[in-house]
Amino acid sequence: MDAPSRLIVALTPFVLLAQPARAQTQRPSMLSSRQCNENALELRLDPHPFQDVVGPRFSLAVVDGKALVVIIVHDCSQYWIDGRSLGPAQDLRIWVAIAGLDDIRPVVGAERTLPTRTWYNLLEASSNPQVREAKLAAGIPDAVIDSVFLVAPGAAAGGRVYLGGNLAFSWRIPSPAVPSVRLVGLNLDVYRRDSAGSILLNRIQALMHVSADPSPATLEVVGGTGAVPFISPGTYLVSARVFFPMWSRATLGLAPMR
Repeated sequence: MDAPSRLIVALTPFVLLAQPARAQTQRPSMLSSRQCNENALELRLDPHPFQDVVGPRFSLAVVDGKALVVIIVHDCSQYWIDGRSLGPAQDLRIWVAIAGLDDIRPVVGAERTLPTRTWYNLLEASSNPQVREAKLAAGIPDAVIDSVFLVAPGAAAGGRVYLGGNLAFSWRIPSPAVPSVRLVGLNLDVYRRDSAGSILLNRIQALMHVSADPSPATLEVVGGTGAVPFISPGTYLVSARVFFPMWSRATLGLAPMR
């Protein structure tokens, strides 16, 4: 059976498993599920501005004295919130790594499941107004993204993101690394503050069809300062991963006990 066929078989029984979680659900929460193509770009930056943002409640997961920041770009063909189809959407997320549980939560269909990674949300944006409205009801405001273009995996890969009517950043992966495993399970705990300053937790589980393992890439951030939060205009060497496609389910807007 080839990889695409195995992916379809694996996705059929894919469910978000109940996991031990230090979270309480007194506030309204939402269930989100998506099928998307994804590029994830990791870069390392000065940790001081990020520690100021996350505050004393969280500890940055510093690597070699640097904060680990990830830019996640999605082009989603299917998007549901609380069982309601909201149509296609393009999403952008920028997170910084913080200390977390690092436990293993099995993902149905995965050949390998990685330890849970924990992040603090710096920015979320969507091109779909229905997605933005639905998430706002759970206390999760999304910024507006104009459009995303992702290069299909091949001899090279990359993409572009437009914000405010202008190109915000682009990246190029000249030699995508051949993946050692095609179906990888990910668990992500993502913290953020709502407009009132309360901490929310989004708990995400995903099955990823890996098209490229971590690969050297070049990121170009353009436009004025602030177009991409905490990342100044310029050229950066990053590590990129490509997933065509990924399937995820998430519980949004949990009130964590941490």
